[in-house]
Amino acid sequence: MQNIIGLWLYSLKQYLLMCILLSSPARLPNNLNLLVLTLGSYFLIGFSLVDEHRGYFAVFAQILLELLMLGLIAYFGLRWKNILSRFQQTFSALAGINLVISAVSIPVYRVARNVQADSDTLVIYVTLMTLLWNLAVLSLVFKRALEISTHFSAMIAFNFFVIYQFILYRFY
Repeated sequence: MQNIIGLWLYSLKQYLLMCILLSSPARLPNNLNLLVLTLGSYFLIGFSLVDEHRGYFAVFAQILLELLMLGLIAYFGLRWKNILSRFQQTFSALAGINLVISAVSIPVYRVARNVQADSDTLVIYVTLMTLLWNLAVLSLVFKRALEISTHFSAMIAFNFFVIYQFILYRFY
């Protein structure tokens, strides 16, 4: 168990490095237990979004949809490139970067919302910066995992975001 925690902390370090565009999914250990820990942590952080407007089921469904879409993109992209053996590392990277970005952006968003009670300008800037950061990191992971160009990976990340937001809009 201690070895798994140590490997997960190493993975967490790699997720952080990916979030500042300094690492790639290839550096992650290929271990299913680490993926389960990452997914569990992501759900736990996501549950901090539960409030009077969103319940546990809504947050769970939103995270599940996001992970399902990212998993499908990774699966079909890796299958297309005939490198499906990288799926676990790629999916772990996608879940891990979302874990880190959520862990950073949720408190920042709440502080911005409380500081600017009258004006939503700061909240809009924080949301926009988080969105751009997330798209850049997703693009990096797709680029390095699928071995594709930056433009193509950016298009995949942007289209994921648009489709994901469209589906969320239809549900809510």
